[in-house]
Amino acid sequence: MKKIILIAGPSGAGKTTISEYLTKNFAIPRVLTHTTRPKRAGEDENSYYFENDETFAQLHFFEHVHYGAYQYGSSQESLDKAWLEHDLVSLIVDIEGVKSYINRLKDQVYFLYVKTSTIEELRERLLERGDKPETINQRLSGKELNALPKELEPFAHILVNDDWQTTTNWLDQMVQTLTKK
Repeated sequence: MKKIILIAGPSGAGKTTISEYLTKNFAIPRVLTHTTRPKRAGEDENSYYFENDETFAQLHFFEHVHYGAYQYGSSQESLDKAWLEHDLVSLIVDIEGVKSYINRLKDQVYFLYVKTSTIEELRERLLERGDKPETINQRLSGKELNALPKELEPFAHILVNDDWQTTTNWLDQMVQTLTKK
């Protein structure tokens, strides 16, 4: 059965690092998302599917949002394309998007919720990566924290990402379990 690992959690928890680890060590690709914003320097066809408003409107989205003048979203088409070549794929997704995937794909979803043990750890990571203090304060308060909603708790596999060696051991076990099914 084809499966998708949904990776969600607060900014700074390590979602991108985990996605990169899964790709590098297990050849589990990240499903590309779509955007209507222009390419930035250094971005290529492995960053996003770059769309215009017309092509974006033709897609079938699990989730999509507007940030400023641009749209972003994850589509059924992108997932189907990834599944043509791989039975197991991953996607970094907003916590609201998790609900849509679970509702539509049911047991094809493995929901990985990544967090740290403390907000102080998140704050340190965000500072280390160069986020501005006002942005950090905004992210660590309210909705931006991307907290795990009660209704998603039964579906979540929670990974406390405080120690990278412990995290990689956990991820290795997760992949072994998912590839046996």
